[in-house]
Amino acid sequence: MATDTADKPDFLATLERDGFVVVPGVVPAAACEEFQQAALQWLEGFPFGFKRDDRSTWTAEHLPYSTTGGLYNRYAVGHEDFVWKIRSHPGIRDVFAKVWGTDDLISSFDGMNASFPINKETGRTDIEPTKPWPHIDQNPRRVHQFELYQGIANLSPNGPDDGGLCVLRGSHKLHEEHFAAIGGFRPERDSGENENGYLYTPEDFQWYKDQGCKEVKVCANAGDFILWDSRTVHWNASPVGVQTRFVTYVCMCPRSLMTADELAEKRAVFDARKGTTHWPQMNRVPVERPNYPMALPKRPDGSDCPAHRTRPFTEPVVTPDVLRLVGVRA
Repeated sequence: MATDTADKPDFLATLERDGFVVVPGVVPAAACEEFQQAALQWLEGFPFGFKRDDRSTWTAEHLPYSTTGGLYNRYAVGHEDFVWKIRSHPGIRDVFAKVWGTDDLISSFDGMNASFPINKETGRTDIEPTKPWPHIDQNPRRVHQFELYQGIANLSPNGPDDGGLCVLRGSHKLHEEHFAAIGGFRPERDSGENENGYLYTPEDFQWYKDQGCKEVKVCANAGDFILWDSRTVHWNASPVGVQTRFVTYVCMCPRSLMTADELAEKRAVFDARKGTTHWPQMNRVPVERPNYPMALPKRPDGSDCPAHRTRPFTEPVVTPDVLRLVGVRA
């Protein structure tokens, strides 16, 4: 993490205090619009009949497989050229450089989100809004220490009804106190000894609120970048207004956190166009993990998706900036 110096950016002080922050104006409007159009074209590229201007096709039957109504991390989408254009944008790299105090960074190979609003008048009618699932994305055994900031490149207007990240402000500072109060973390809510995830019960969620942690639906403008501490209790809300939500997920950390062998493996993951979790330094490919639910994409009836693919429709332009985020150095 960036050192505690007098010249640390204001947003970093807010991030450390609240556990999340919105950094304004990171991605230009033209790049946001380009991403939106490319994401819709990507959805139309599948043989299921989706058409952006025909609301009757805004259904699971007409769309490729996603989770939470629009989070796409299969089909090599994380390596589509339009996703890499945002991931490698210098404004985003600059944000993470300020966070970590170095510009020698590597990136996750995350997915993207294109969620159509869920409402009877102007949106989807085939699904219900997701229910909150408050969680952290860090091992409960290590909540005493900072490990990672997660990121969202917000690429469309995102107001109170437009879905997206929800957090418990300041919760990242209270886990040790909470676990002490309940006699330790609950093993049945833990993702595993070597995993990074923990789900909260309604009673535990209320404990944080009783300590003064406020529920916040994070709102942002198109082009803003959202950061949050992996220890901040968070969840996702569905859009229920009129705006389609467009984002891509980007996490970066110092290249020095990987060994030479791990960097070589990261290059191999990139060359194979495999997606990873949000941890840039871990080379974890979810679809290759035996306990990962629905590792291969499915159709609504549970059958395997016939349009499953392991390469993007449009290969990324492998620029020097892209290679740097893969971890390659000349």
